[in-house]
Amino acid sequence: MKQLRIIFTGFLTLLILSSCSKKEEVISLLYDDALLKAAKEAVAANDSLIMPKYLDLKEYVDSACLTMEPLSVVKDKKRVAPSRDPRDYITLSPYWWPDPTIPDGVPYIRRDGERNPEVYEYNERVNSTIFAETVQMLAVTYFISNDEKYAQKAAEMLRVWFLDPVTGMNPNMTYSQSVPGMVEIRGTGIIDARRVASALNAAKIIEKSESWTENDKEELQDWADAFLYWLEHSVNGLKEQAAPNNHGTWYEVTRQALILYIGDYEYLRKVITEKLIPRIESQMDSDGSFPHELARTLGLHYSTFVLEAFCISDIIGKKIGINIWTQETSSGKSLAKAIEYVKPYWQNPEEWPHMQIKPFEKDRGAQMLYCAGKRTNNEEYVKLAKSIGFYPDINSKENSNAVPRINALLYYQLSLP
Repeated sequence: MKQLRIIFTGFLTLLILSSCSKKEEVISLLYDDALLKAAKEAVAANDSLIMPKYLDLKEYVDSACLTMEPLSVVKDKKRVAPSRDPRDYITLSPYWWPDPTIPDGVPYIRRDGERNPEVYEYNERVNSTIFAETVQMLAVTYFISNDEKYAQKAAEMLRVWFLDPVTGMNPNMTYSQSVPGMVEIRGTGIIDARRVASALNAAKIIEKSESWTENDKEELQDWADAFLYWLEHSVNGLKEQAAPNNHGTWYEVTRQALILYIGDYEYLRKVITEKLIPRIESQMDSDGSFPHELARTLGLHYSTFVLEAFCISDIIGKKIGINIWTQETSSGKSLAKAIEYVKPYWQNPEEWPHMQIKPFEKDRGAQMLYCAGKRTNNEEYVKLAKSIGFYPDINSKENSNAVPRINALLYYQLSLP
């Protein structure tokens, strides 16, 4: 069924989506392909601005990623899902804690913004994060260097996580972000699927490598198709799709990444225009704020987090000719209005008038301003982004997170004086 749909939509796409033609091939799922190509060209030209960032990424990949043992949902598993199938992904919802008024602490109670260290006892939490970050670093290093060894390692890790009959993750997240003592089915754990989207992003980038075969691609597309079906038809998925806050937006981003990886461009256009864009109206207030995010104990973080979801959706949409930053609802709401609401606090987080119980990373605001500025031709935003500063790679030698390294590379021009 999936293959027939791909054949049909692939033919239709050639007719209606010029952005997906051979000339404008899709290189990645979650990155701006123009930035990826610009980074590759700058490294080839030995650009002095990008080389320290690239060499930092490559040094870490060479020393840590190439020798890493492949991770999986079954590796060193301490907590098994109620299904008793070790291939079922299970994690703990991070803001839920044992109830101190009850002898065994169950059912857990919510303490928003305070992470329960027990989450790290669920190995998928740690393994999935490291896995997604590692395969993306390997894939980007391969793309820039053309060195097959990086794609070969990424391919090995992707097979173990998704395709191996013993270690491969089942295509569902039924038990993601579970809460001890809670019996109702939850959808909020699907936000963990961002890591699945990131891993598929890596698979897309190495697609032309000899280490990633056509059979690998077809098997992973089948996995993604099965996960997409679960996402759109399970009780968990339907609940998360209905979420009126950042969870619902990230659900759509994950769904879009899956659809793009499968190759159904017509359906992708339908999902973005009919499901994602209407969230600008439903989730945003008239002043550009996101009320559900303001209510959190980390209001500035979550107001930025939801904009990051819209931004990634725009990056996906750009690949089929959709610009989400320029959309405006009948009531005058737009992402540009959201930027106007939050940008003073990206400059001065200490002036945020709502709750923010932890320090805010200003780099995130700079990246959003840069993306918005480029997509709306607003040079003021780009200049403001540079004035805020974007140096997420400064502490990258101590922080194994892939996002600072890769973003420092993709957005290297933000370091321009």
